Amino acid sequence: MSTQQRSPVSSDALGLADLLDGRAPVMAREARRIPERDPGAGRPRLEAEAVPVGALERMCGHALQVAGSVQWAQVVVAVRGAPPVVASAGDVSPTTAEALARGPRTAACRSGTTVVVDDVAADPRWTGLRDGTRTPASLLVLPLPGGDGALTLASDTRAAFDAATRAVAAELARHVHRLLTPSDSEMGVRARDLVVAARALLSRHHAITPDAAFDLLLERASEAGASILACAEQVVDELGQEQVAGPVHPAEPANVRRALAYLEEHATEDVDVADVAAAAGLGTRGLQMAFRRWRATTPLAHLRDVRLAGAHEELRAADPRDGRTVADIASRWRFTHPGRFSVAYRRRYGCSPSETLRA
Repeated sequence: MSTQQRSPVSSDALGLADLLDGRAPVMAREARRIPERDPGAGRPRLEAEAVPVGALERMCGHALQVAGSVQWAQVVVAVRGAPPVVASAGDVSPTTAEALARGPRTAACRSGTTVVVDDVAADPRWTGLRDGTRTPASLLVLPLPGGDGALTLASDTRAAFDAATRAVAAELARHVHRLLTPSDSEMGVRARDLVVAARALLSRHHAITPDAAFDLLLERASEAGASILACAEQVVDELGQEQVAGPVHPAEPANVRRALAYLEEHATEDVDVADVAAAAGLGTRGLQMAFRRWRATTPLAHLRDVRLAGAHEELRAADPRDGRTVADIASRWRFTHPGRFSVAYRRRYGCSPSETLRA
């Protein structure tokens, strides 16, 4: 899309018709606003057999990606005349899961407010959480809108659920609620929530503003010739399946694999996008488009992720008694601004670089 065609658009201005037929890149500024409503007002609970368990399990898998340290996600749905329906992904012990149900989850559902436990080991409210194996270090419990149940996330890192992470998790909780709403009249709201969730995930993944993330979604839809809704579904799927520093997907073309290998090999050096493009056998514009299509990112954003992972591994292996410092390691991996490095590191790993070095 050219600069003249593309402009940042808030998803609050997105009309349903444009979502469904793909006209949003051109028409979004003129689209009508979809009004908010109370999602749980007057809606009876579902029968157990009407709960889309497969879709909920898929959303639990996506929920594992809201922060790098999340080890377990669970959705519990209250149904009519039967025990709750449960879907989960990840791993905690049965003892811990039962204690979570009796403690934080019950408290969140009764109060209708989010429960955050920054340090399970030190929190005096639910001592039963510390009785099992694989006990999480921190927890986030979000009641679903309308009192249908709760989304629970467990992390192996203390204080993992900062404000940004909670915002992304809240979008997922709202989308889970929409999955439980079978009425056709809710389709427009579901579509809007899916787009908002994709925008939030892109924003967190790329460390950019929500408007910039939505702009990226618009550009992706335009380049693919697809609707915004289809691209939003693809974004949620990709980020849910993404593994940090994981293997290259076999469907990626050879030029993308060559670019990725070049970035890995030269991560501690000054890297120019033109050099990456030459190594891949592409022009600079072609390289940017290939990364957006196959990785939903840019070459430099991927390079930053590689460098962050490299700094993390070096901090874990280093011994401060040998004189190694956070500043030295950050500088080696081309992080020249200590404050920004610390913020990016904590966002990814849930703790400060100095805590990793001392561990």
